[in-house]
Amino acid sequence: MAENTDSNSPVENERRSNDSGLADELYTFETQANYDPTESRDLTTVIIGAIADAEGVSLTEVRSPPLYDVVDVEAVERTLFGRSKTSQDDSVSVVEFRYDDYEIRVESTGWVTVSKRSDGRTVD
Repeated sequence: MAENTDSNSPVENERRSNDSGLADELYTFETQANYDPTESRDLTTVIIGAIADAEGVSLTEVRSPPLYDVVDVEAVERTLFGRSKTSQDDSVSVVEFRYDDYEIRVESTGWVTVSKRSDGRTVD
């Protein structure tokens, strides 16, 4: 499990998440990475890399389910990073989605946070 020591990091140890009106689920922080849209690494690679880090496997071993079956990464990128600087305000926009037993949180600041379901249930 990776730790981020950056003071600008939005690390949370535990958080509750509500999924479409269902009972709250407890998630525990696993790892995070930072995406910079001006660099050559694309958002898909950053997300897959963070999931691989949380699972303790190589990037190429994260295959099932394919990320594109879970979320439209291009839409996330357009929504969070496609606005011009003049149209952005100081608020932080967030997109969250589930990938297996993980909650993935992508912020408009570039932080990609991976938290693992810690309530003992598994996703079917």
